[in-house]
Amino acid sequence: MPSAQPADEDGCNVIGYLRGRVKRLTPEELLLDVNGVGYVLSLTLSARDRLPAPGGETEVFVHTHVREDQLALYGFATPEELEMFELLIEVDGVGPKVGLAILSSANLDLLKRAILAEDVAPIRRAPGVGPRTAQKVIIDLKPKLEAEEALLALPRAAAAAGDGQLPKQIEETLRGLGFSAQEARSGLESVDWGAQPTANEALAHALKSLGKR
Repeated sequence: MPSAQPADEDGCNVIGYLRGRVKRLTPEELLLDVNGVGYVLSLTLSARDRLPAPGGETEVFVHTHVREDQLALYGFATPEELEMFELLIEVDGVGPKVGLAILSSANLDLLKRAILAEDVAPIRRAPGVGPRTAQKVIIDLKPKLEAEEALLALPRAAAAAGDGQLPKQIEETLRGLGFSAQEARSGLESVDWGAQPTANEALAHALKSLGKR
């Protein structure tokens, strides 16, 4: 059975996860048998590549796209891939088919790096994506990815330091000096927190790594 079916705003059941047996697989779609019920899903290339042969059991993370005249299911290999898809389709001009094409043209890590580096090339490789749409993806998603990376960097630094206060203090100082969230994250990760530096030593090392003395 689907793991969860919360109701959306229109009262429709929304499928977020499915586990079952591969009934049929084509280049475009997966037919998944879940306790005798067949679900048709469009997949990213990475999700398709992980599937077993027909008859094998698998799991997919699902986005349910509901419109007035249509309900479509999109399947993903990991929750992170699903999360990126849902960020993509929030961008004006990027619908589910284009979002799926972008994720199929560049793997998740490459896509994130391209957005952070403002590199449109991997995004434009997707069919139906022109320069304007690719640029819009970067403009809309770069701040969100930077914030996500910064949130991940602070716990890592805190764990290495054994104390979350000093990394947080250094991060706030770097942001106060005008560094972006991504730059502050890079500075935090350059510090050898295991050596238990003082605040001045940690800040000096972070600034040095960022090219400031």
